Formats: sequence, C-alpha cells, structure tokens
Amino acid sequence: MAVVAHTGHALFLRQDGKVLGTGGNRFGPLSHHGIGDKADSWGAVFSDATAIATGSRHSLALRADGSLWIWGGQERLKPRKALESITAMAGGSDDSIALGSDGSVWHWRLGDEPKRLSLPPE
Repeated sequence: MAVVAHTGHALFLRQDGKVLGTGGNRFGPLSHHGIGDKADSWGAVFSDATAIATGSRHSLALRADGSLWIWGGQERLKPRKALESITAMAGGSDDSIALGSDGSVWHWRLGDEPKRLSLPPE
C-alpha cells in the first residue's frame, strides 16, 4: 500500500496492515528489527497500520481508529501512542507533525509531548 524512506532506512506497508522495515537502525526507526546496526532484510515493525511516515531517526504509523503511533529517535524502541483522532502525519529530522480529524495541527520534537499549533485565520 505504501513505502517511505529516510536517511538509510525504509518502511513498507502491506495491505494487511503489517509494517515491515529494513536498513539503518542505529536510532531505532525500525523498532526492535536489526537494532543497533543495519537490518539487511525486511522484518516486522508494527501491525494494524493504515498509513506510515518516517523521519531521519524515527517512524510513525496511523491506525484505522485514528491513533498515531511513534517509535525510534528520542522516543522508545517500542511504539507508543502519541495522539488520537489523527488523519495524516509526517516526520522530520527531530520532529513530527500531525493533522487532527477536527482540523487541528499538532507538532512535537522527539521525546516531547505533542502541542497543538495555533494557526492564523484564513
């Protein structure tokens, strides 16, 4: 369904919702698959995903229920739920951004909690 890559690692989202990863995993963007070095084969990273994104040291996945999950970088290796009611997300070098189902925009640096952004009126 989707493939994303960033700074030496890649994620692949299968139709069954399983997320596979390969490549560099020094900072944990592939969770426990090939930790500490380079994963030289595709391995399971996450399940029940509908969308994926990745930054330079971390990865994100969205589930059908709108929950956003993150792992790697200054986050932990085990995916943690970061937000709910999310429709889209993107990863950067040390941060992530997400769009809420209500139109809200959320931003956070890795290891911090998401903060809602105040956007200027149209």
